Amino acid sequence: MQRNLINKLRPLLRQVSGCYSIAPTLVLTRSIQQSPIKMSEAGGAKITPKMANLQKKFQEDNDKPVFLKGGGMDNILFILTLVLCVVGVVGDVLLWFSYILA
Repeated sequence: MQRNLINKLRPLLRQVSGCYSIAPTLVLTRSIQQSPIKMSEAGGAKITPKMANLQKKFQEDNDKPVFLKGGGMDNILFILTLVLCVVGVVGDVLLWFSYILA
């Protein structure tokens, strides 16, 4: 789809640009190359026992969201984030009302 669009726009850009810049042709001729990395090419890393235990812990079905499965510290960080978000929104609302009413 991208190449079709580029091929359609190339003559139009040449007619419109009339200048001697090579920038439109450089932009239009550059292509994106993608090379997916397969696991066999990535080096085949071994899973350590610690990593296997973490996978088991985070993938078990215990009706907890994944961001709370890390333990007590995750709960503290989650609650702290919620409190800071509420404080920020309240502070923003107070700031706007002070600008409006002043």
